[in-house]
Amino acid sequence: MWSVAGVGEIEQMSSIRRESRSETSERILVVDHEQIILDLLERVLNREGYRVSTLRRPDAALNEVRAGQYDLAIADLDLWRSDGSELMQLIKQASPRTAIVVMTGYPEETIVRFAKEHAQGYLEKPFALEEFLAVVRAALAARRKSAQPKVITPQPGVASPGEATAVRGASAS
Repeated sequence: MWSVAGVGEIEQMSSIRRESRSETSERILVVDHEQIILDLLERVLNREGYRVSTLRRPDAALNEVRAGQYDLAIADLDLWRSDGSELMQLIKQASPRTAIVVMTGYPEETIVRFAKEHAQGYLEKPFALEEFLAVVRAALAARRKSAQPKVITPQPGVASPGEATAVRGASAS
């Protein structure tokens, strides 16, 4: 369970935070059945300049993802009356470019395996806020990197995509 001491940690983080960090347009959705966790993570992410939405219900989270574009979805895998892993798979289907970070207080083998196969980040509760932010930053960086267009450099003698290739010895008839 989380302690109120985590809130004091937020105040310390403002001095740890990188000075060059400016307001970002990256959108993050956080889903957890515990309101205190949602409040804490929302406050931490807002201080980092992210646009944050928090929800307690998985069905509402899925509807939110379908209605808007999120760069990152963070969800507890142990959601009230729901399976968080199913939610994360549905989010990925609805929005393939959304990065996924999973949290759990019950790190069973199947949960850890799911996280490694389907998510860009994994956190075991309880976690330090700096650890949380490091995982968020890494997941968003991986998403940005995968979203960059790939530069194709033509090699000598190899046709570029869309470029006609001539075959030696063929005659135009």
